[in-house]
Amino acid sequence: MTDMNIKTIRKSSGTVPIPETITKIGKGFPDKLVIFKIPSSRYWWVRYYTEGKVLKKSTKTEDKRKGIEFGKKFYEQILIRQHNLLPLGSSPSFERVSRLLLTEQEQLIERGERSPKMNINDKQKLEKDILPFFKGMNVKDVTYKHLDNYITQLRQRKLKPPTIKSHLSLIHKILSLSQRENLIDRLPSFPKVKRKDSPRGWFNNDEYKLLLKTVKQCIDEKTIIRSHQITDEMRLLITFMVNSFLRPSDIKNLRHRNIQVIEKEHKYLRIQTDDSKTVNTPIVTMENCVGIYKDLLEFQKKNKREIGKEDFVFFPHLLNRDFSLQTMRRQFDYILDRCEMKTTSNGDPRTLYSLRHTSIMFRLTMGESIDLLTLSRNCRTSVGMIERFYGKPLEGEMNIGKIQSSKYKVK
Repeated sequence: MTDMNIKTIRKSSGTVPIPETITKIGKGFPDKLVIFKIPSSRYWWVRYYTEGKVLKKSTKTEDKRKGIEFGKKFYEQILIRQHNLLPLGSSPSFERVSRLLLTEQEQLIERGERSPKMNINDKQKLEKDILPFFKGMNVKDVTYKHLDNYITQLRQRKLKPPTIKSHLSLIHKILSLSQRENLIDRLPSFPKVKRKDSPRGWFNNDEYKLLLKTVKQCIDEKTIIRSHQITDEMRLLITFMVNSFLRPSDIKNLRHRNIQVIEKEHKYLRIQTDDSKTVNTPIVTMENCVGIYKDLLEFQKKNKREIGKEDFVFFPHLLNRDFSLQTMRRQFDYILDRCEMKTTSNGDPRTLYSLRHTSIMFRLTMGESIDLLTLSRNCRTSVGMIERFYGKPLEGEMNIGKIQSSKYKVK
């Protein structure tokens, strides 16, 4: 036997499964789906026969239990691809891989591992912009130049950098899925999108008082905006948001069952919304929010509106919640225009979202020794976001007392 034949035998035997390691995945999975070890690798491998082909892949783990879990996911991916008519080992179109991504994400949503909003937002981007641009292309043909041209198209529509980055992020997920399925060898380089922070304006104490004064005037005058009168509910909405740290999207879907009134050593509302833009943890409010909420309940009773557990807290008579949020924004925009506070002195725009910024800035400027981590957790954001956006207007002079404070008496 020649040296060449010996090397060939050694090489081939190094990839042959070790018989005693071959293990079926388990109940509910086909017998052809197994994990095993080979002499040339310390990792477990997974193998499955389908469509006349042998599919195998390293699990990248030495732990048998983790190897079995990897095998289950490997099998699920095969079923997904077959369900979406993606030929195994082929290079399908960009659109097909996009549909596959949505299918996988839908499974994560059903398992409660992702927000239902994920696929809604991704579908909108795909149908409106991404798929029309990449129509007829294979994933292997996408290059840096295509991505750069796509960015140029979005910029021509005056889309902001954060929006453009979200589009690129979705494209990156599609191409990453292609690489995972061995449809492409590597990802193309992605263009950089410079992001300029543009925080919304907030209201200092004097501006907040002017805002409430203007609301009162609109209520007294029975001002009507697009067939909807500005009532005391708008004043309660403004004060509730400033004392609760909630986002407008939280307010839109807030139901009475989401609110628990706590009146012990500390008085506050514990608010647990059904979902959230970020992590969905409970929020605790300022003490004033308890009285505001009780006043709101009286307002709804007076106007013969239902206040059951499943009823909405604000503008409950508008069952279309998107329209209810539009109504809140229109009335608030009118009030801002009325008191000439549509923008700050620095030119930052103010919207309904500015009330959340105001609630956070009030804690930073008027709170006693509150730490950013506690504040960020309660507001369901991060310390980094507070530093970049919510707390960006914070200046040393606003907290001059804290800056000059000392634990020692100085003569």
